[in-house]
Amino acid sequence: MAETTNPAPRAYLLGSELRYARTQARMTMRDLAERLDLSHSVLVRWENGARIPSSDSVSAICAVLGLSSSERDRLAEMAREAAAEPPNSVSVGSTGEQDQLAALLEYERNAATITNVSPVLMPGLTQTSAYVRAIVGTETENVDKWVSMRLGRKDIITRRRSPANYVAFILESVLHQRIGDLETQIDQLYHLAELGKLENVEIRLIAAEAGWTPAHTGPFVLLEFTKADPVVHLEHHRSSATLRDKEDVAAFRDARDHLGRVAMSPAGSVEHITTVANRLESTA
Repeated sequence: MAETTNPAPRAYLLGSELRYARTQARMTMRDLAERLDLSHSVLVRWENGARIPSSDSVSAICAVLGLSSSERDRLAEMAREAAAEPPNSVSVGSTGEQDQLAALLEYERNAATITNVSPVLMPGLTQTSAYVRAIVGTETENVDKWVSMRLGRKDIITRRRSPANYVAFILESVLHQRIGDLETQIDQLYHLAELGKLENVEIRLIAAEAGWTPAHTGPFVLLEFTKADPVVHLEHHRSSATLRDKEDVAAFRDARDHLGRVAMSPAGSVEHITTVANRLESTA
């Protein structure tokens, strides 16, 4: 695999898993490289996701670190999947959009906590089928595939086993934004309120009275993992990117914390969303 400074999701997550296993074994990178008869620089690139080790190399690492056979098999499979994954970078255009959605899906699938800041649209993980179709457009090529991919993401927060913790910060104005017809808007609001009642989900509205907040600078998704460093996903009209630089990510974590101080409570947010939906339904 060609070396890259912007590793694809599976390469990044595999490297993080290997680094975590090494540090848990209290072994330095140089010690491990010496035990494996490898260059220290090779391990650096494996652990930061710039290069992908073969499944045999992963098995050798696991043996030196004393990992169980189940962990060895799991990490070796991650290496095989990472090797088959296309490189990750800033993507533009329809093909790039699909690649980046797939990349975001991979990060979401492995995240322990997902924070979605959404100042314009309903957050992706909360969207109904009709809402997605209204965004994508019925004339879009492979519209059913797009809808299926986007709706499939919901399982990350609704699955019974180990769902991700999810926090969505939404500007209050988004509730009144007509996407699709009135029925689509009402159904979307009720769906959002129901999601907000899940134990692992927090829906936090940012009232108009709050004034300027970091949410007003644009949408972002902060993804935090058990063993990997957090990343930030940015999505725009026809391009998107993933940020991993520690200072960049720290700035978005600060923005998340700021929003947590000014946003409405989860219970208050759900109540307000339901009130808006009821009002719209009464006038339908």
